[in-house]
Amino acid sequence: MKTLLSLLFIAVNLYASNGEGPIGARSSSLGHASSCLYDLWSARNNQGSLGFVRQNEVGAFYENRFFVKELTHSGFAIVSPIKKGTFGFVYSSLGYKLYRESQATLSYGMKLNESISAGIAVDYLNTKIADIYGQAHAVTGSIGLTAKLLPQVVVSTHIYNPFRAKITNYNNEKIPTIFKLGAQYIFSSKVFIIAEAEKTSAQKINIKSGIEYKPSSLIYIRAGGSSYPSQAAFGIGVNYNGLKIDLSSSYHSILGLSPQIGLSYAFGKDKSKSANETTEAAEKL
Repeated sequence: MKTLLSLLFIAVNLYASNGEGPIGARSSSLGHASSCLYDLWSARNNQGSLGFVRQNEVGAFYENRFFVKELTHSGFAIVSPIKKGTFGFVYSSLGYKLYRESQATLSYGMKLNESISAGIAVDYLNTKIADIYGQAHAVTGSIGLTAKLLPQVVVSTHIYNPFRAKITNYNNEKIPTIFKLGAQYIFSSKVFIIAEAEKTSAQKINIKSGIEYKPSSLIYIRAGGSSYPSQAAFGIGVNYNGLKIDLSSSYHSILGLSPQIGLSYAFGKDKSKSANETTEAAEKL
């Protein structure tokens, strides 16, 4: 039990405790450099990118962190675009019956123009430590902004818990504030690189980076890593008619591998394509 609790303490502190750890198998395989990505998991990772997501999509992920079942990390998400923007909802849970952190996020992102998207979110957090200690609750939020400076260059910024909400009055324990600044360079429709600097109020700066390569219309190959904690990551993805399967694993030199699987399905009309088609038709006229 002592070993298990020690592992739990280390694992929780390796990532953002009390919520806002980046999620999704695609993000994991890129070292969790995720703020510039616009996909289903933008509903949690950066609501500033959510405005560029213009198709209904649902998905779930499951991570067996360090092959310890008590450190299971799992969750699901749904995004749905409306005329002026995109709504998202995410739920995730980390831990087991004696210790569990869960987070529910309701988010909204909107394109301010064809190149800039901004978003906000409200987060509900719950931490439960066995029956004797009970549980604590907190409500916080986040804001984000993503901009396509050039066709090949995307930059983003994201702030989680800007007002330092408290999870409990005991010892005045506050939820960490997290600042993220990201950049992406798109070499072609087949390859991009991505990088992100993350600084929390409780930990030193973490530099994350990754690369994604698309050798065919169906397959994606990814690799990445981070500096704090020092980890390497890799993964593959398959996208077939809106059905996406992502496999990833990150490697910590002391604690070992953390495999993850993600499954999602995009359906309905892609409103971004409709907008682009309308613009192109107008330009031809």
